[in-house]
Amino acid sequence: MLIEIGRNGRVVFANPSAREVAFAYEDLDGQTPHVTDADGKPLGPHERPRSRALRGEAFGPSMTHWKTREGDVALVVRCDTVDQERRLAAITFVDVTAFHRWTDDTRAALAARDEFLSIAAHELRSPLNALMLTIHRLKLRVPADGSLPELDRLVDMSQRQIDRLTSLVQNLLDVTRIRARRLELEFESKDLLQIVRDAAEEAIEHARAAGTPVRIAAHEPVFGLWDGARIEQVVQNLLTNALKYGGGSPIEVSVECEGAAAKLTVRDHGPGIAAEDRDRVFEPFQRIASTYKSQSLGLGLYIVREIVQAHGGSIVIESPDSGGAAFVVRLPVAQQQSSETTAEHA
Repeated sequence: MLIEIGRNGRVVFANPSAREVAFAYEDLDGQTPHVTDADGKPLGPHERPRSRALRGEAFGPSMTHWKTREGDVALVVRCDTVDQERRLAAITFVDVTAFHRWTDDTRAALAARDEFLSIAAHELRSPLNALMLTIHRLKLRVPADGSLPELDRLVDMSQRQIDRLTSLVQNLLDVTRIRARRLELEFESKDLLQIVRDAAEEAIEHARAAGTPVRIAAHEPVFGLWDGARIEQVVQNLLTNALKYGGGSPIEVSVECEGAAAKLTVRDHGPGIAAEDRDRVFEPFQRIASTYKSQSLGLGLYIVREIVQAHGGSIVIESPDSGGAAFVVRLPVAQQQSSETTAEHA
């Protein structure tokens, strides 16, 4: 629509679509609708599109919400001066009500989904724990002399499936916590090298089964204020990923201090990751290589990135000249030094 800039603010031209939202520039029956901006802040008469246009302002595009007698309407508004000599301004209104409602419904649906996943994950943990205890009791009853090899095999297979299901449930629970911003961290002084050794010990059985040696290279301990359990989860997920896609080649893990950061590198000698995929693999439900058969949900690297970033760190993927992929995690250690300095001055 075109409007005269001046005291009377006469509308020179309004197309049919503009006339449908006349409440946005006219006072209908003396009842000006309630108007807010994108953040819900009420807009007084002098802050509304027509008043601003009459003052010769150019603005927008900006989101506005109008509560009319016919219902709530969301409009994106823009004003441009089109003829300074004739003192004309063009005000553009884009009705995005349907999109806005769809967005709200989508957010509500996603929130309901995450809440369901969180509840389901919590509820699944109890029967899983009971199954795990039962399997442990059965394992104790298997003769050590190998006289019942079939029973031993079935118990081991059940144990692996329960471990896998437990990991999936934990990943779902972590994802819902991350999305709801409820990922709690307990910071304490920890040695990253010891965390890596503990995580590698957990993965050693799977590494042996895959015929993949895990080599740890470190010169000295690297201390920092971290959530030890969560950082160990980071290492475990990276090792699991390397075992899955490393093709049975050795996995190299290094820990070192790099300035004010602790640097952790987990490298495999698999097919590597294309440059265009290096950001995508950290998104939920993504997998690195479709050529490999995987029964995972593609959540491991997403959880790794979120935990690392929650510690104020970063993770990148590098491609060594000799092939494979190297996941490089950097975690700040300056906070540990600051803590020690504060304690010294106390």
